[in-house]
Formats: sequence, structure tokens, C-alpha cells
Amino acid sequence: MTPLWLGIDVGTTAIKAAVYQSDGTQISHGECPSRVSTPRPGHSEQNMSDVWDGVCTALKKAVASVDVSQIQSLGVAAQGDGLWALDADGAPVGPALLWNDTRAARVLSDLDDAALGTIAKACRTALWPGTLGPLYRWMRDREPERAARVSHVMHCAGWVGYCLTGKMAVDFSDASIPFLDLGTGHYSDAALAALGVPELHSALLPPQSAESQLGTLSAKAAAATGLPEGLPVSVGTLDLSAMIVGMGMDQPGDTMMILGTTAVVNILRDAIDPSETPVGASAYHANGRTLTRILAPTTGAAAFDWFCALHPQTLGGETPAEIAGKLNALAQEVPAGANGVTFLPHLNGERAPFVAPEATGAFFGLRSTSTKADMGRAVMEGAAFSLRDCYLSECGTLPDTPIRLTGGGAKNALWCQIIADVMQTRIEVSAASDHGLWGAACLGAAANGKGVASSLAAREETSLIYDPDPADRPAYDAAFARYKSLSHAAQALWAETSKETS
Repeated sequence: MTPLWLGIDVGTTAIKAAVYQSDGTQISHGECPSRVSTPRPGHSEQNMSDVWDGVCTALKKAVASVDVSQIQSLGVAAQGDGLWALDADGAPVGPALLWNDTRAARVLSDLDDAALGTIAKACRTALWPGTLGPLYRWMRDREPERAARVSHVMHCAGWVGYCLTGKMAVDFSDASIPFLDLGTGHYSDAALAALGVPELHSALLPPQSAESQLGTLSAKAAAATGLPEGLPVSVGTLDLSAMIVGMGMDQPGDTMMILGTTAVVNILRDAIDPSETPVGASAYHANGRTLTRILAPTTGAAAFDWFCALHPQTLGGETPAEIAGKLNALAQEVPAGANGVTFLPHLNGERAPFVAPEATGAFFGLRSTSTKADMGRAVMEGAAFSLRDCYLSECGTLPDTPIRLTGGGAKNALWCQIIADVMQTRIEVSAASDHGLWGAACLGAAANGKGVASSLAAREETSLIYDPDPADRPAYDAAFARYKSLSHAAQALWAETSKETS
């Protein structure tokens, strides 16, 4: 009998499940869309029962052609943050408030620097409105009757695990923001008091490793999913943590970057110093031991898409992909440094490596001889410089080990080479695109006693390798220095402009 591992990844807009052999071969897949409701501007919600129905649909599709008796375990990963609240009977008190909900912005803006500093020193994170604490505070202040019914607070992975097993838990990665003291691994009473919600402590679940077993599949869940009753289920984890596990990363210094619509720099650390003014976020690894620094510039591959959309006629091409291909071919012929053109990629404000909601994008160094190709190359280099800036702000020096790169932008060979040259290290791009699902499956297997999840995740993957070109190093060092000077000068200008328009 071939042992099989099952993983599920419950995203904001799609729920995916997959069955794997222990060598990482995916043998079946199921997917179900997930609907987000926006009843008011700034509100982002999901019906919790609908999410569970979507989980059941995805799981049933994934195992439809599989002998379920061979499935040994189920691992759970899901979108993070937000507020998923239950009453004393284990029923939702209303829709889940999601990570991208901004209704609690006023809660944070009304806090003084001392309160924000107390919270930040505990969780090593620059707080945002879509986290559990501010959302609960908003509910308590605006909907006190609903808040009074809250007995348990969790995240999406906790809700899914509860529906599967009837047991409640949170893993260390989901518990990290905003009240977990990353120095002690315990919830901070000072942080709870600083946000004005000390009563919430009793509703928080004690954090556990995602490599531990939550429970086994209940009879009710078995009937709803087509899986066997009694199947071991792991404590659910944050989707990003599952992706890190799926890449086999668990050592301090391991680095993974995502070049998607936004960008993300993930650096594993053995400790993170507290700060009252942190940039980005910090969280435990799914194993509950290693820590992860998360710096996420607001604009990644979206900058290239934006520039392409400005020139559909002059570039040629019928589809966005064809237009992007035309620009990519032109940019390929431009030397490192984009002939002196520099692009600041802050099209949607900025949150890393500095926080400036008022930030805007900008080109610098344009001349009458500058071309679309120069500007297109500068856009790609600007995104790469942003990644380098984030890394240096955290580590101080450039890496001496390879970086794993994923996301839609990683499909662009020129962009990958630019990032390798800018970061001055090897970039590895795996052909696999299921690291989150595979990581969830490995965590499920680890919870069932099969070993350490990140070790179980080791599998044969075809990877594209991009080594830095030493000949381009001087040009990129000079271009990055120019980028940093412009970024520093622009921050003062943005602040002044913001005052004028407020």
C-alpha cells in the first residue's frame, strides 16, 4: 500500500486541496472558489459556514479518484490574521473579519506612541488594522452585543481545524500577531492592556507547534468530506509558514522571496530584537522554534504590469502577456543601470523597508534620448532594488547563500537574472508551484509521527538557476546607491506633500 498525505490550503479567494505520495508527487487535486463580501467600504468578510462548505468541496474533489484508506494524515494551512470568533457553544458570532479589512484603522490611529510601542515590542510587528486585536476592539466598541458573545478567537486555520475535529487550537505562526511576545512565546498582558482589550486574554488559545496533532477527523466531518473517520489532523498554520515548510526551509539565514502582485522578503532568524518602531512583520515558523521576518513592499510584479498597460499600442500585442513579452524583449537589450534611469516602485504607498502610506512611484534620470526600453528595464530594476533594500535593512550585508524565488514575476527570466545581479547571489526558481499545499501535507505527516516537516518536504524539483554576473556588479552598486539617495529624498517630499493635501 502506498502511503498518501493530504494537504489543504484555505486562501482568501480559493480553497485548494491535494493528495501526495511521500516523495512529493502530487497525484490528485481539488479546488473551490471562496467568496469575499464587502458590505461597506473598508469591510472584508467571509461567511464562516461557507468557508467550511468550500473546504468540504475541495477535499471531496481531491480524493474523488483516490483510495482514501491509503491517506494517512491531513495537514491544514490557511490565510492568516483577521478575526474568526466563536461563542461558548462553538458557533460563529457572525462573519469572519479578514486580514485585509480596514474598519479598525481608527482604533490604531487613536493609540498613542507608547501603546503602539508596547505592542510592537512584544510581537516585533508594525500593526495594521486587519489583525485580530484591532478588529476585536472595533467590534467591542461598535457592536458590543456581538462582542459579548465571543468566547474563543482564532484564525481561519483554527476554524477549519475545529470543523474537522471538534477541537480548537492555534499554531505559533498564527498566534504571533499581535499579542504573542516573540521573546517568551507567551501572550503579553502588557500588549493586551495597551490595546485596551485585557479581557481578550481568556479567549486566546494557547499556541502549539503545527507539527503537533490537533485531533482526528470527526464522524460528521468524515461524512461531509468523503474522508475516513479518525484520520489524524495537524494543528493548522499560516499559509506563508506552510510555503516555507514546503520549500524545506527551517534554518536561520534561509531566505525566500516572492515576486507577486506585491513582493515579500522572508528571512528566518533564531531571534528578533524588540523595537518600538518595527518595519514589516515577525512570526514564528510553523515548528514553533525558528522565527521569520516578513518584509513586504506594496508593489512587486504589479509595477511591470502597470507600465505595460500604459503602452499597449506602441508595444504591440493583443493580450497583456504579449504586450509584456514585447517590453521584456526591449528591456533585454538595455544594459545594467537602465542607461541612468531609476524607478521608485512605490505605486501604492510603502510598508517595507520603510512605512509611508503617502509614498508614490517616480522615474528619475529621464532625458530626450531615454526610451520605453530604458524605462521598462528601470521598472524591473526598481523592484529588485526594493528587495535588496529590504534585505539590507534586516541583515546589514548581502547574502552569501542562495535565495529561493517564487511568484508570478519569477516566470520572467530577465527579471530573475536582474534580481540575481542586484542581490549578488544565486537565485533558485523551482518549477513547482504547490509549496504551500505540499508544506501543509508535510505538517500533517509530521503530526502523525513521520518526522520533521521541513525534512519530509525534501523532494526532487526541477529548478532554474540564475547566477550573478560579476561584470554587472559595479553598475548595479552605483544604480542602487542612486536608488537609495532618491528614496531618502523622496520620503521627505512625500511627507511635505501629504501635509499640503491633507
